[in-house]
Amino acid sequence: MKIQCPKCGFSREVDAEKVPERASRATCPKCGHKFPFREPEPEVVSEPVLEPEEQREPEEQPDQEVDKQEDIWSSLESLDSEEQERSGAGFRKTAGEKSQPSRSTVPWEDLQSRGVVDGFFQTIKQVMLSPMHFFKAMPVDTNFAPPLVFYLVVAEIQVLARFFWGMAGMAPHIGSEGGMPGLGMFGANSVLVLFLYPVLMTVMLFFASGLNHICLTAVKSGQAGFWGSFKVVAYSNAPMVLAIVPLIGPLAGMIWAVVCTFLGFKLVHRTTGGRVVAAMLLPVIILLVISSFMLIIKGVSGG
Repeated sequence: MKIQCPKCGFSREVDAEKVPERASRATCPKCGHKFPFREPEPEVVSEPVLEPEEQREPEEQPDQEVDKQEDIWSSLESLDSEEQERSGAGFRKTAGEKSQPSRSTVPWEDLQSRGVVDGFFQTIKQVMLSPMHFFKAMPVDTNFAPPLVFYLVVAEIQVLARFFWGMAGMAPHIGSEGGMPGLGMFGANSVLVLFLYPVLMTVMLFFASGLNHICLTAVKSGQAGFWGSFKVVAYSNAPMVLAIVPLIGPLAGMIWAVVCTFLGFKLVHRTTGGRVVAAMLLPVIILLVISSFMLIIKGVSGG
């Protein structure tokens, strides 16, 4: 049986066997609106049997019966668990049970029970192989530390892989032209790269997340807020571990990461694919316009 609130539109499938036959009204667990969800069954009128005054039991008040019927839905079903996770709620509760803290659906954010190594590789696996399930279940909150650390660990793996393959002559050295973006400023000193590169990547992560969120907001698709965009950008970097594969690994990882970012924005912000594409292309379009404008000014001044 499907019960839907006429005020806010919240609906829930309820097992008809759990609903008493006389129940005909419900209280929406989301907005608190009381409404009839089915026609009440007609009562059979029987001849009243006169009893001595002292043996008569007090009749139940009609208001009490209505209240019991109105509470039937809220006593059977709780709010949708997915909405609770996205709103940042840290507890799940079912009817008749005490609230218990829920475990995060992101393995990297549940290291106490999984461990660092298993949590890291399980997150990599889920993002790369089942990104739709990962981002749909990912809770959005303001705890930026776990996704930031995950992003930096992947970035360090990239640096180490590029350094190793550069020493082997199978990739550009990390301090040479054509190496990873932002590494040239550190020169060829691998120690500086390992310690200062995370600082640069942290700044780049916040900048990229902010820029993407501004573009998403511009196309009216930033419903999950900045931290939703931040977590998508951070965890979508997981495919970049393919840098451990020489030659084709970095390119394959970059393409894979773009696909994961697209799916993450679409699912976390609950928007359309067309708007996500527009938001992701907007910085490129702006950059092309600025570059063209600068070339025109340079040509005019040079002429």
